[in-house]
Amino acid sequence: MLNWLLKPNGYWSGIIASARTVLVLLWLVGMGGCNALSSPIPSNSPDHLLFYDDFSDPQRGWQRWENEQAEIVYREGGLRFSINAPYYDYWSLAGFQIEDAILAVEARVVGGPLNNDFGLICRYKNSSQFYAFIISSDGYAGIAAVDGEGYHLLTDSTLTYFASLERGWATYLLRADCIGPRLTLYVDREKLLETEDHRYNSGDVGVLAGTFDQVGVEVIFDNFYVFKP
Repeated sequence: MLNWLLKPNGYWSGIIASARTVLVLLWLVGMGGCNALSSPIPSNSPDHLLFYDDFSDPQRGWQRWENEQAEIVYREGGLRFSINAPYYDYWSLAGFQIEDAILAVEARVVGGPLNNDFGLICRYKNSSQFYAFIISSDGYAGIAAVDGEGYHLLTDSTLTYFASLERGWATYLLRADCIGPRLTLYVDREKLLETEDHRYNSGDVGVLAGTFDQVGVEVIFDNFYVFKP
């Protein structure tokens, strides 16, 4: 896995989406509605659900994108990212402002190199101000702050290796907590990383996927949740 900081500011491309409404699906209050993400979701989550999307309706507002470098489309029951340019990340946002939040999503890697990156975004203000919670299929993870000077890994000098993450094309249950200055990343029931940072206290939320030196990354996101802590 390449060092996260090797992605310079000029090589990060953001595709911004805005959701027209905040949809609270009442059927999630039932236990059956939360089975897919039962491990990363807080036990009291139904009472604090702010937003949910299973990406079944293209009219919900997540922006689609298609060119030679990348594609973001509704396909195979989710929001599918296909990245065909090296050292690029693309993202899509839910389209509302929030301070403290717990995010959760299913990320299914279906193609491309294992030297990839994908994950969650919180407190997005613009393309050079947000937090990114990322993992890779070859076993690495990190929490980064993006600002006008570039990308700053908050958890170590390089991405941190976790043997539990190195499993190739698979489905990962991701959770990111943005609560006050505390930023926490969970994957599949396991708390991997936690840090504190005071740069941003509110902003949008979303998902991202990208490449390093090898292209062809394919990730499908499904069942995106936002909860109030």
